[in-house]
Amino acid sequence: MRPWAPLALALALAAPARAWRPFGEPSDGKVRPIQELNDAGKAREVLAALTPEFIQTLRGTDLRQAYILMGDNHDRLGRPDAAVSDYQLGVSLFPKNVDLLSRLGMILHREGLDEQAKPLFLRVLALEPHHGTAHQGLAEIDRKLGFLERSAEHYEATLEILDTHADLWRDYAEVLLALREVKTADLALRKSLELEPKSPDAHVLLAFARRAQGDLGGAIDDLDAAYALGAGVGARRAKALFLLEAGKMDEALAEANAVLAEVPGDGAALWVRARTRLARGDEDGAVRDLEQVKATEGGRNAFAAQAARALAVAARQIRSGREDEFYRK
Repeated sequence: MRPWAPLALALALAAPARAWRPFGEPSDGKVRPIQELNDAGKAREVLAALTPEFIQTLRGTDLRQAYILMGDNHDRLGRPDAAVSDYQLGVSLFPKNVDLLSRLGMILHREGLDEQAKPLFLRVLALEPHHGTAHQGLAEIDRKLGFLERSAEHYEATLEILDTHADLWRDYAEVLLALREVKTADLALRKSLELEPKSPDAHVLLAFARRAQGDLGGAIDDLDAAYALGAGVGARRAKALFLLEAGKMDEALAEANAVLAEVPGDGAALWVRARTRLARGDEDGAVRDLEQVKATEGGRNAFAAQAARALAVAARQIRSGREDEFYRK
């Protein structure tokens, strides 16, 4: 429902880079002016100031922070390979620093290198069991691999710490919906909407949660809200299907036609239109739509093609006066 893992990296790059945390290590304070450049968003100036010669003069917290700042600002400038090198060198010097470990883990995760990222997150949790970013990274990796129960557990641990992030509540809810834990997903989505009321994604997900609980009217209201907030044609497509399910044929047909005006040949909208035409006795129109579903969806969606074929056969049976055969099917 949203781009993969941008919030995770943002969280990993957040507070520690802006707040200078000594952890009892020695410091000469040399990195503080560069920290101020970082806080002002001056990435190029930060990297220009962190020359190899300057870094050789640093020790303790200053040196650790220098590698964090280099990695963060290389990544901000779209140089993930350089950022990985910075974090890796920092980890080699400070192998127990959770800021460096979590940053390295998140950027590897974002680049799709989960086999390398996962051990880093586990190292972080061994050092700091309640580290929100590490739990989030593992939640996303487990979700991608299909280990939904474990993913949900990691999201729950994340939200104990990072409970003001609407995106996290939405991601957690998506996992819960996949697990069919609908009521808990509903609560998570309402929390997400408290934090970010104008989120179209949360409204779409809440619509599916409400539908699963039998509240089709409320689900349709949420899809309307999502579309008004910019959710796009997908919200209208879902609304057409929900209206069909609710037996509101005229409204379903209008919504399907609106989708087809934006996306000609849309398989779901054609399906809805065919069903509404069949309900009205327009078997010829239904067959035409269903044949088009087979033509457009057949290569991508075997189920859609098979269902369309079966309904087209049924429509022909009705048209030829064999209603009893259709209803038996």
